[in-house]
Amino acid sequence: MQLMNPVLEIVGTLLCSFFILTAAFGAIKHRRDLFLFGICFFCTVPIVGEGMAYAQDNNMLHLAVAMMFLAQVILTLPLNLRYDDENKTAMALSKRIGYAIYATNLFTGYLVLKNILDVPHQFGYMHLVVSLIMLYSIIRPIKKI
Repeated sequence: MQLMNPVLEIVGTLLCSFFILTAAFGAIKHRRDLFLFGICFFCTVPIVGEGMAYAQDNNMLHLAVAMMFLAQVILTLPLNLRYDDENKTAMALSKRIGYAIYATNLFTGYLVLKNILDVPHQFGYMHLVVSLIMLYSIIRPIKKI
């Protein structure tokens, strides 16, 4: 396993923790804007990290992981598009996107914890936490106001 620059590891850990806490708060409080902000910006950290890892060893797996998270950034951009549970198509699509983000983070957490990706283990655990947040947001009951 390659050693990561300690400063980058600390900064990445702090940023990821902030974004995860923001997403968790948004999911618990039913604040879609905070939830999407946290998930979207959490997904930018693996893009940067995998880009740097690819520059070091030219392993194509790093580019594949970066592309998965680029797609997540595009899907979770916190835009002001509002819809409610009356729009069945939008609700079905948002659930499918949620399942895709859940599966991607679960798979990436597995890759990190099994040392397939040369990334410190705390980032693998963070991906697992994000997948739990996504699972919560998918299965939680819709709160009527």
